[in-house]
Amino acid sequence: MLLQTCYANVSPAQFNRDLDEKEWTILGTDPVSERVWCFSTMRRIRATVDGHPVTAFYSGDTASRRDARGAATSAGTRLVIRKMFYERMISEDEDHFYWFMISSTYKSYRLLPMIFRDFAPGPKRDLSPGERKIVAELSRLKHIAFNASSGIVTLANPSLPVDSPESESTRTQDVYAGFFHSANPNAASGDRLATLTEISLSNLTPLGARMVS
Repeated sequence: MLLQTCYANVSPAQFNRDLDEKEWTILGTDPVSERVWCFSTMRRIRATVDGHPVTAFYSGDTASRRDARGAATSAGTRLVIRKMFYERMISEDEDHFYWFMISSTYKSYRLLPMIFRDFAPGPKRDLSPGERKIVAELSRLKHIAFNASSGIVTLANPSLPVDSPESESTRTQDVYAGFFHSANPNAASGDRLATLTEISLSNLTPLGARMVS
C-alpha cells in the first residue's frame, strides 16, 4: 500500500476508515503504466463560529511515491488547491473558506508559505483568538484532540512519518523548518501542528495563483 511507504503504524482498515469519511479522492497516475504515484483525500467541514458560517477543507491521508516526488508531488498539490478554489467559486453563499491542515512533517507544513501569503501559526504570527476558536470547533467536529494552548493535535493511534529527519542545517537555514520543529517538537511521535489558512485569491502567492489559473 502506497501509504505504508510514507508512514508507519498504518493498516488497510485504518486507511479505509479515513477514506470513508472523505468526499473526494485525488489520484495522480502514470499515463503509461497507470500506476498511482500520489493521492490525497479531502472533505469539507461546515461549522458556525460566533454566529458566522465557516467552511473548511480538511486534507486526510496523503502520500506519494519516493521516485515521483518533487514535480509530481507539486502536481498533486495543484489538484488539491484547484479543487478547493473550484468549491470556493461555486459556493458563494458561505462567508469564509479555510484550509484546515494538521501537519506531521516539516515538508507538508512547508507547502503553506509556497502557496499562501498569510497563514497561522507561522514565523510571522500566531493564530488569532478568532482563528483559534475556529480550529477548536473544526477539531471538535472532526473528533480530534486540539490543545488550544500549544496548537497541537494529538491522535489516538497516529501514523508516523518514515522520512529521514531534516538535517540540522535545514532546521537552522529555513525559517519555516525551524518554526515547525519548535512548534511541534514531538512530530516524530505522531503529534500534528494545526494550521488555518484563509482561501481567497488575494491570499495566493504567485505560485499559488498559477496553480488555480
